[in-house]
Amino acid sequence: MLTLDRNDKDPIYFQIYRQFKEQIISGELKTGERLPATRALCQEYHLSRNTVLYAYQQLESEGFISSKVGSGFYVEEIPEFSHENDRVPVFFSSEKKEALTYDFRYGALEPNIYKTSAFRRSLKEAMNELESKVNLANDEPSGLYGLREAISEYLLQARDMHVRPEQILITGGHHYSISLLQKILPEDIDTLYMEEPGHEDSFSTFLEEGFHIVSIPVDENGMRVEKIVSRNKAIAYVTPSHQFPLGAILPIGRRLSLLKWAKASRSYIIEDDYDASLRYKEQPIPSLFSLDRNQSVIYLGSFSKTLSPDLRISYIVLPADLDLHSFSGLISSPVSVLMQLTVEKYIRSGQYKRTIARIRNLLRKKHNKIISFFKECYGDTISLYGIGGGTHFVISLPVNMKQEEIIAFFAERDIAVYPTKNYYLQKEIAPEGLILIGYGGIPLEKLDDHLLHLKDAIDELIQTKTA
Repeated sequence: MLTLDRNDKDPIYFQIYRQFKEQIISGELKTGERLPATRALCQEYHLSRNTVLYAYQQLESEGFISSKVGSGFYVEEIPEFSHENDRVPVFFSSEKKEALTYDFRYGALEPNIYKTSAFRRSLKEAMNELESKVNLANDEPSGLYGLREAISEYLLQARDMHVRPEQILITGGHHYSISLLQKILPEDIDTLYMEEPGHEDSFSTFLEEGFHIVSIPVDENGMRVEKIVSRNKAIAYVTPSHQFPLGAILPIGRRLSLLKWAKASRSYIIEDDYDASLRYKEQPIPSLFSLDRNQSVIYLGSFSKTLSPDLRISYIVLPADLDLHSFSGLISSPVSVLMQLTVEKYIRSGQYKRTIARIRNLLRKKHNKIISFFKECYGDTISLYGIGGGTHFVISLPVNMKQEEIIAFFAERDIAVYPTKNYYLQKEIAPEGLILIGYGGIPLEKLDDHLLHLKDAIDELIQTKTA
C-alpha cells in the first residue's frame, strides 16, 4: 500500500521508490515477494507507466529488487535487514531431470552453427574488430546500428518489409521482447486479444502485467478475427504465417479484416513471425507487416529457428510512428556487442541466407518423413496438425485419457512427448488427446529409430486405452 502526495516536493516516482525501499528494509516486503505489476500500479494510482518504471529501476539499480523477464520484480535478500524466518522457498529446483532417450522436444535445432567455418570466421572477424577499439562501451541501447541495418535489408528481401534500422530493437529472446513491448505500448491499452491455443509465454507475461486477456478461438484458417467485436483500443497477438501450435495460415481475407479492425479502433497488432522462413511446400508467407498501411503492426522476429536457440537474439520492428526517443532511458539491448557484430557480419557475408536454405532442406526431409510415417501407419486414425512448415506437429490421439496420463505413459517407455494444455488460457476446453512432438533437434539419421519407438508406444496406447 502506497501513500502518494502530488503536492509533495518529491516527485511521484521518488515517493514510490522511497516507500517500497522502506517496506523492504523494515521487512514488511519480504525476500522473494513480488512487487505489484507496473500496469496494475498505474491503474490503481492513475500514474504514467514511465513514472512507475523509473521508481522500479532505481530500486533495482540499488539492489533492493530484481526483475525476472516475463514475471515481474521481486524483493532481493538484504542481509543486514532481512529476517531468516521470512524467507520464502526457492523458486526453482536445482534437481535435473534425467533425459529420455527418444525426445520429441520442441524448440531444439539439430545443425550446430558453431561447427560451421563461416560462422566461426564471422566470430573471429568480430573479435578482431573489437580488439582494435579503444572504448568498448555499448552506447547503442537499441542494438548495434550495423546489425539493425543488416536486418532491415534482409527483411526487405525475405519478408517484403520496408523498414528503417531506427525502427528495430535488438532483444534477448522472446520473453525479453514481450516485456520490452509492455514498456513501449501506449499506457491506455490494457486488453489483449490472444489466439487460443496460443503462445503460453506471451499470454502469461501480459497477465502478469495486469492485462485483460480475451481469448479468440482458432480454426483451420487461424484466428477467427470476426470474434473481435470491440472497437476499443487494444492489442491483438497473432501468429499469421504459422499459427502456434496448430499450424494454420491466416488467409488474406482475415488478415485484411484484422488490419481494418486495428485502424478503426486505433489498436496495435503484434505479429509473431517465429518460424516464417521454414516453409516446405510453398514460398514463405508474406508478413502481415508488409500489408499494413496504417502503422498498426509490431513485428517480432528471431534467429532461434535459423541459427541457434542458445544465441537468444531476437528483434522487434516497431511502426514508424512509435517514438523510440521517449523510451531511450528504458531500453538497453542485453545482447553482447560481440555476438551482435558476429551476426551482422554473418548476414552481410551472404552465409545467413545459405544457412536458412540448408536448414530448410534438412527440416523438409524430416517433415516429409514424419507425414509419411503417420499416413502409412495410421491413415485417418490420427490427425496431424502443422503440416507445411515449422519444427513441430500436433497429433490427436484417439484415446480416453487425461493429457498428463498420456505424457506419463510415453515417459515410462523412454519417450518424451509434450502437452498442449498449457497453450490454452481456458484449460477446461483443451482437448486431452492433443500432443505436441518436435523434430528440429532429432538428427535425420536417428529419426527412423525415434519414430519406430513412437509407433510401438502409440499402438500399445490405442490398444489398451481406447474408449
